[in-house]
Amino acid sequence: MEAKILDLVKKSLDKAMAENLSGYNSPLNDLVKKVISENSQDLYNIMNGEVIALIKEEGFKKAFREAIHGKLAKVLVGRLSGELEKRVNELKQNPQTRAKITLAINEIIEEL
Repeated sequence: MEAKILDLVKKSLDKAMAENLSGYNSPLNDLVKKVISENSQDLYNIMNGEVIALIKEEGFKKAFREAIHGKLAKVLVGRLSGELEKRVNELKQNPQTRAKITLAINEIIEEL
């Protein structure tokens, strides 16, 4: 019986401590903020050093270039597609050009 009571007390204390230390108003929140604030310069220096090291790595440079190229290509194609659509609409309005486009499309279809 004593073992069951002790086990129940232990479980209750564990639960109470977990709830009080991990909840929204946990005293640990303020403590963590204080520790980080007091060590902010050291943390900054560590993070800054890691960012500098990352930027100097060739793999990062390559991945960054590829990401930039991909983004620029999307932007340029997006802008170009609007211009192409405008030009195609102008060409479709001209009966002679429209006939030539139709013939060219028919030739392509026949080749396929």
